[in-house]
Amino acid sequence: MLGLIVLQTASADRLIEIPTGRLVYPERLAMEVGVLENTPHQTRTLINLRVANLWEVQGARTGFDGRLEVYGIQYSVYPEIPGYAPGVAVGISDLTDRTSQGRGYYVAISYGIAALGKTPLDHDLRVHLGFGAEGAPSFFIGFDIPLNNYLFLRAEYADNQINGALAWRLSEHLELRVAAIRQHTSWSIMIRL
Repeated sequence: MLGLIVLQTASADRLIEIPTGRLVYPERLAMEVGVLENTPHQTRTLINLRVANLWEVQGARTGFDGRLEVYGIQYSVYPEIPGYAPGVAVGISDLTDRTSQGRGYYVAISYGIAALGKTPLDHDLRVHLGFGAEGAPSFFIGFDIPLNNYLFLRAEYADNQINGALAWRLSEHLELRVAAIRQHTSWSIMIRL
């Protein structure tokens, strides 16, 4: 579980906390600001910034670890081609080696499956999985399931920890989230620019 803390506070374009094989795109910046229930410092801020076309830098300040600040970086080895090939990215969590778990290395893979049926959706069902070494979890997996074009169910597993979230996309750039993260409830807003 401690390895998950490092990865979740500094990961690339995240599902809930695990990194994905996708960068923030077509936007350049994703920022999530929220409140955690039953933690000493109740705020949580995560920022992902796409630099150039294939790099992303991350920063996090979270109340889970007494307002710990953690930074990471990710490189998109192979951008996803929807319906044909998954996106693959490699990254380093905790670049400054500030946490007790230390610096971690990971590879994350993401693939979208068209959500077709009687009424096709604008968003794909997404599957994310990855592998880590040193300070990162050795295995993680997650799902992003569109319930309709505005409501998404997200679930992930890493290091014997399961997180879940319900996200309501108000517009292309604004999303409200309620999540169960490490047995704490998180209320947040995500802005993509």
